[in-house]
Amino acid sequence: MGARTLVAVERDADGYDLHRSQWGGEHVDRLVALVRADEAPPDLVDPEPFRSGASVEELLDSLDPREFEVLVVAGDRTEAFLVPRLAIETGRRYGTASGAATDRETPSTDAEPSALVPWPGEAAAERIRRFLRTAKDVLGDAVDAGLVPAPAATRYLAVRVARHPDTLDPDAILWIDGGERASSG
Repeated sequence: MGARTLVAVERDADGYDLHRSQWGGEHVDRLVALVRADEAPPDLVDPEPFRSGASVEELLDSLDPREFEVLVVAGDRTEAFLVPRLAIETGRRYGTASGAATDRETPSTDAEPSALVPWPGEAAAERIRRFLRTAKDVLGDAVDAGLVPAPAATRYLAVRVARHPDTLDPDAILWIDGGERASSG
């Protein structure tokens, strides 16, 4: 699986053209240097937008953190954001109508808490991703053991993302889809 990126290219007053980039998340610094408003996307980006004329709200609605790891926005200037998914996955079992149990909870189709973290650079982003994988595993186990409720685990993860040493500006993080503004101090 590639490091999928949502690339939003501003088209004057017409909103944003939204493009997918399968491997763009592995080349974010290069994408930021190449993507410009009102220009054709570079070779790392699918040439045909999957959505045209998207407003900022529609752009955020298209940003599924289960699908995209990075957001690159080309407007007056080009910026990139890491898109950490904050939902805690658990291994809880639940009963079905027949009484049988399954290994995983049914995945929710509801919006999941996530954040837009200003891009800290390739190496720092990898450290944040690694931290998130580890923290989510531990927090999922804690939720499964009944030690902490899932919403509290999600809030804790948001605070830890904001306080992570590679997060450049905790006040610049945009908390979306139920993610809460975390106090970093």
